[in-house]
Amino acid sequence: MKLDGNYFTTKWVSLKRHRAFQKQPILTLFRVISWFMYCQLSSSSVDIKIPKWNCRFLLPPKLKSAGSTGIFIFREYYEPELSVLDTYLTEGKVFIDAGANTGIYTIIAGKLVGDSGTVISFEPGSESFQTLARNVEINQLTNVKLFQSALSEQEGYAKLYHIDNAPNSYSLGGDLNSEANFEEVHTTTIDNVLSREQIEQVDLIKMDVEGAEEYVLRGAISLFSRLKPIVIFEYNPHITSRFKSSPDGAWNFLKELGYEFFQVQPTGEGDLLKLDAPKVGNIVAMPQANPQS
Repeated sequence: MKLDGNYFTTKWVSLKRHRAFQKQPILTLFRVISWFMYCQLSSSSVDIKIPKWNCRFLLPPKLKSAGSTGIFIFREYYEPELSVLDTYLTEGKVFIDAGANTGIYTIIAGKLVGDSGTVISFEPGSESFQTLARNVEINQLTNVKLFQSALSEQEGYAKLYHIDNAPNSYSLGGDLNSEANFEEVHTTTIDNVLSREQIEQVDLIKMDVEGAEEYVLRGAISLFSRLKPIVIFEYNPHITSRFKSSPDGAWNFLKELGYEFFQVQPTGEGDLLKLDAPKVGNIVAMPQANPQS
């Protein structure tokens, strides 16, 4: 992989803004250097522990597009949206992880909901799914149901493209590079899985599906007709353009159901920031307490 000066400049600016760096600058820099060196010198997965949630992760030593770098460097400060899980996932809750990758949200959610709760985790990519399954195993989680499928609006099969030919960066929406690698994967819907598994409760859904958010939601029509779970989804018009669909599709779908939209503060602390229009980044959709009729 070729890394130019712009890559390092962009990463340095981003690092300085991250709350992990602001709280623990020396430790964070040490982890950055350690991870870079390890990725250059080893092919073995790294085993890290995060005491906050009493969990472990096996991470493939890859700098880009593997879901490893951020969690290794930032640990409990990985993404501010994890604070939503901390706040709203308690014993007995049900969490859906759409696009689990190596399982960061899956594992943390599994710890939070306990033995009486359930995590339903979807990851279609073969390489990521293997790491996900190992992480569930080493954390001894018996409350996680794993599905090596892509979520969409219908059952079937589809091409899962490796974006930039990275084995851990996936999208059903294709790639501008016509020679991009892909693998054929099974697609399913949230409604069908909930029906087959006889699960009637869902409290929170996190989607990291590279532009397919609207399709995932449309495969959960039955669920949303009965329940209004919290939804965390990514808004990125550039990625959505791979599907030639509206970048506001997921936003509009949830808005019609009476949802309000927020972003988590970069620190992961304090009140959620209300959004009146879509904004690039992760969005938290919350059902209104008393939606207007």
